[in-house]
Order: sequence, then structure tokens, then C-alpha cells
Amino acid sequence: MATGFPYLVITKRDRAFLGKKDPETRIYRMSGPAEDSGKWFDYLCERFPDDNFVSPGGVSMWVPVSRAAVYKRINAGKLTAFCYHEMEWKKTLFGGLRKARQSPIMFIADSECKAWAEELKARIGPSDDPGWLPDKEYYAEEDKLDNWPKHKGKVSEPKWKRKKRLGRKSSGKGLLRLFC
Repeated sequence: MATGFPYLVITKRDRAFLGKKDPETRIYRMSGPAEDSGKWFDYLCERFPDDNFVSPGGVSMWVPVSRAAVYKRINAGKLTAFCYHEMEWKKTLFGGLRKARQSPIMFIADSECKAWAEELKARIGPSDDPGWLPDKEYYAEEDKLDNWPKHKGKVSEPKWKRKKRLGRKSSGKGLLRLFC
């Protein structure tokens, strides 16, 4: 990838502790017992002391995209992700052993999130809409909303209100008096 995007530099020595790299992506996966996940995260923070790490849902604090867009960028190899799969061996019903895995813990460096946000701003450009209206236009919009018809095309009042206003009783109550 010959782009100017500031990816984290992962050495072969790092891969021994951070995990194997998925082919054609920048996902590094490590699996082990739940007790070792804290050591793994400590190593990740020590290796990259200038970065903070967030989950894929936390990327939206910097980049105005959905979580699905984050996963799409991760799977395309345009964002570095570190995963830890908590795994333990469990005994099956017939006495055999099998791996029991939970959902992975996934972290993304905030420096890459900030760079992605800058990339999007450069691609989209600054917004022409300042997000506010001058006073004169605001009050014109407000008056327009106040004078908007609230009846949505229906001019007459509902039938039950007309009956109530005229003092008529519905026939349903009369039938109930006969049976009570």
C-alpha cells in the first residue's frame, strides 16, 4: 500500500505477542485464556505509547461513519485492528475436548481513526451550510410553521366529538343497560 496513510508499524517481533496477521488485511489475531488478555492489552499499550485504543463502535467519536463502515474498512485492509480471542478447552458430553471461543476483543488505534477523519474531510470538502440561519430567516421559518394547517386537510371535527357536543348517547351504552 503506497499511500500516505499513517498505519501503525508492526514488526515481526510484535507479531509474536500481538498475533498472526490475517491475509490481505491489517487484522492481528491472538487467542488464549481469559487471564492473558490483560497482559496482551498491556503489551499493546506499551508498544504504542502515543496511541489510545477504541473498539469498532468507538471509532464514530472521530469519524462520522457507522460501525458497518468501520468493519468494511478493516476487512479491506485500510484500518489496523488487534483482536484477542478468549479461548479455553472444554470437555464434551462424551469426554472429548474442544475449543470454546468467545467473541473477540477488538481494538483500533485512535491515530488511524483521526487520520481517516482527515481523509474524509479532504475527500468531501468543507460544508457550505453553517448550520444556522440569520435572525430574519429564522423568524420567517418560525412564522411559516406557526401558520401551517394543523388539521392536515381534515376540516370537520371527528364524529364522536360532534355527538358528544350535541348530547347524543351512543347506542352501545343503551344495550348494556338492558343486560345489567
